[in-house]
Amino acid sequence: MRHFMTVSDVMTKGVVTVTEDTPFKVVAALLAEHRISAVPVRSRSGGVVGVVSETDLLRKEEFQRTPRRVLSWSRRTARSKARALTAGALMTSPAVTVEGGCTLDEAARLMAARGLTRLVVTDGDELIGIVARSDLLRAFLGSDEDLLARVRRDVVDRHLWDDPLAVEVSVQEGVVMLSGQVEKRSTVAFAEHLIAGVDGVVGVHNGLTWRVDDTTRSTGATFY
Repeated sequence: MRHFMTVSDVMTKGVVTVTEDTPFKVVAALLAEHRISAVPVRSRSGGVVGVVSETDLLRKEEFQRTPRRVLSWSRRTARSKARALTAGALMTSPAVTVEGGCTLDEAARLMAARGLTRLVVTDGDELIGIVARSDLLRAFLGSDEDLLARVRRDVVDRHLWDDPLAVEVSVQEGVVMLSGQVEKRSTVAFAEHLIAGVDGVVGVHNGLTWRVDDTTRSTGATFY
């Protein structure tokens, strides 16, 4: 079984939160005090109902002196938000959430699809953290030695070869280099595919050779 890094491995825990009736100035003060860019908003029952970000707060400054007549309908909607006095009126709702077991690539795809810079992390209905785009890069910050160990454990020793010692693996600046000889040609591409999917791998230089080309198909013709 392969071990993928998950959102819970890189998320920020102990998240600062506000309630729907938290005043604008208190929200702004919390962001500044904790040096964060957003806070989840909890309902009276404790569930996460939205997120207030710096962008939401800056609406007030953005529309401070903008005449109403020059605004489009969508901009008028934004201006209405700029008049908000509490977190409940400021927030973007509903909050986009992921489970802590979500893999980093799944979280990255969700952020890209929704145009988000952060996601609220939950365990069922419980808030357990928040993950930002910058957190997803942590997989690439580990040492080459740690990455080599993951490649050997999750790919080389588990999935590919009866004799893993026949394959040499090294890592430099996150790039995995393969050399040696495997039994089948199809294993070469399979190895590259699996290793490229290991968290933290920047690239793969595949120098593997093979003994048997199992990628060519027999025509099935019989001659007499």
